[in-house]
Amino acid sequence: MSERILISTIIPSYNRADIVGQTIESIITQQVDADIEIVIGDDCSTDNAREVLEQYQQKYPDVIRLFFREQNMGLGANWAQCVKDCRGKYICNCDNDDYWHNPHKLQLQLDYMESHTECNICITNHRTHNRTTGKIQECEAWIDRLMPLQQAVFKGYTRFCNATIMYRADFMKQHLPLDDFIKYQFYLQDWTAWMILSAYTDIDILPYSTATFGVETVSITRPDTYERLQSRMDKELGCYKYCCDLFPELGFNEAGWYSYVNHLLLNLAYRRGEYKYAKEYANRIDDKSRRVRYARSWVSFHCYVLISKIKSRFDGVR
Repeated sequence: MSERILISTIIPSYNRADIVGQTIESIITQQVDADIEIVIGDDCSTDNAREVLEQYQQKYPDVIRLFFREQNMGLGANWAQCVKDCRGKYICNCDNDDYWHNPHKLQLQLDYMESHTECNICITNHRTHNRTTGKIQECEAWIDRLMPLQQAVFKGYTRFCNATIMYRADFMKQHLPLDDFIKYQFYLQDWTAWMILSAYTDIDILPYSTATFGVETVSITRPDTYERLQSRMDKELGCYKYCCDLFPELGFNEAGWYSYVNHLLLNLAYRRGEYKYAKEYANRIDDKSRRVRYARSWVSFHCYVLISKIKSRFDGVR
């Protein structure tokens, strides 16, 4: 009798003691003809997440492998160490604020990848869950096929969710410089991995909705102040430069990067309704888009903010 396939799922954990249980349960309850392991790396949580994780490990000792970091590694390094600890033929991700709403998620992808041995990365559609408003919205995975895959990832001409991905483990570990993720404490684990792996393979899409991306009001990836957002982007710049050094054909564009950062800062100013900062960041951007132009006028800015709030409230009750 052949040995059962093992699927590893990584949860890079930091805080979120109140919702990480939903993440774990959504993996445990998968209906799949394979063995699973959940590899959790807790990166020095400051709430009671560690106690919650220990309780789940005691409840599912044959499934959960729990690693407590001795010092904070950062998301990218923590994730990379989890990858190194995975023993499965396939590796999946599910961050601790996401969950799998489709109980057949693993079986759908397993069947596909077992019958398509050339497939190294498989994704699906997903949905978003705004925990503040309760709104859930379906999203279709998409990749611009008019350009090489790596260029599409690099330029942002893609839409997919990290929690839907299934990797072929041997391919992943062969091509990802996991030790560099740890050494340089990469801030981004997902985008950096996609950038590197897309140079060696395609990404297949299954037309099923399987995972839910949790949209928090404030998080590591959604800072609520200009200082935190700037700090985040300074860290992301390291990942961007690393990939450009690894693949010089991508072409590092310093001016383009800082324009992108200023657009993000401008968006935050719009969300906060702060004209002073909106005007400052708009004046750093050399384009004539509507949001940039409006940010340079007090009246236009506040009218735009007001209309956006009304539209958001209307959408939330539909």
